[in-house]
Amino acid sequence: MATGQPVSVAIERDSGIQYVVTLGERPSTRIVQPRLDTLTLGREVDVKTSLYAALEAEEIPRRFAAELDMLLGGLMDTRRDIAGGERLQLLWEEDRREDGTRVGPPRLTYMRLVDQGERLEVLWPADQRTTVMLFKNGSLLDSLQIPVLGARLTSPFGNRRHPVSGEVRRHDGIDLAAPRGTPVMATARGRISFIGRRGGYGRVVEIEHETGTISRYTHLSRFVARLAVGDSIKAGEKLGEVGASGLATGPNLHYEVRVDDRPVDPLEEGQLILLSESPTRQEYRSALFEARTRLQKNIGTSAAPDLAALDNR
Repeated sequence: MATGQPVSVAIERDSGIQYVVTLGERPSTRIVQPRLDTLTLGREVDVKTSLYAALEAEEIPRRFAAELDMLLGGLMDTRRDIAGGERLQLLWEEDRREDGTRVGPPRLTYMRLVDQGERLEVLWPADQRTTVMLFKNGSLLDSLQIPVLGARLTSPFGNRRHPVSGEVRRHDGIDLAAPRGTPVMATARGRISFIGRRGGYGRVVEIEHETGTISRYTHLSRFVARLAVGDSIKAGEKLGEVGASGLATGPNLHYEVRVDDRPVDPLEEGQLILLSESPTRQEYRSALFEARTRLQKNIGTSAAPDLAALDNR
């Protein structure tokens, strides 16, 4: 290599984005966005023993089982209550390069679980991906605002052995594992009451909501620029990114909900829901109809037997 000739180094992230650094007389940095195609995939499986086993047998991403376990936690214990005889239908998206290589994690968009005539559906609206809607037999049960999309529940609420100190302590929130840099979203509108560092929590954002409720987001790697105490925040608004600041073994969001300064389980029925902002009747009817239509197109089954019932609700 001739002296003075520029040298370029490319660093690629899991998302497929390349950071190209050129060293020479005029150093430069540029970001190269990958050319990606988004594919919608659908599968239908019969559960024989467990949700995890059913997905693994059909080579469907097992991360979906952990995500559903978290979302359905207020309605059922998926490890105990889904034990065989159920039919599961799924839709998800994957970003692929031209050579077919998948970039980034797959994203669930719709789930339908049928058991003895009962139908549970979970829907992620395309225009607001952190809001999740739960339906039972065609009726809207709950709408949940999820702080980290596609996260894996690694530690529930309650007493546990601390992963760093080894001591048995009360765990006042839930831990959601996700790659470093994953966006962290507010679960409801409110005002920022604290932003900064706080001991083992590391980088923290606290939001005050109505009725004496506080949501707390910790271990962040960074905050969104210019956020400050007193700022108004909307549901789904980005607060920062997943990290491992403070006392943490790896990238995760420790998420807490407090009512009158008392910690409550965010996954208990009524808690995540308390912080959500429900869609209108027309919004959820349209979204559910579209999801069922996509499912029917992808897996060739009739996924809309109860659509007519929605017209009368």
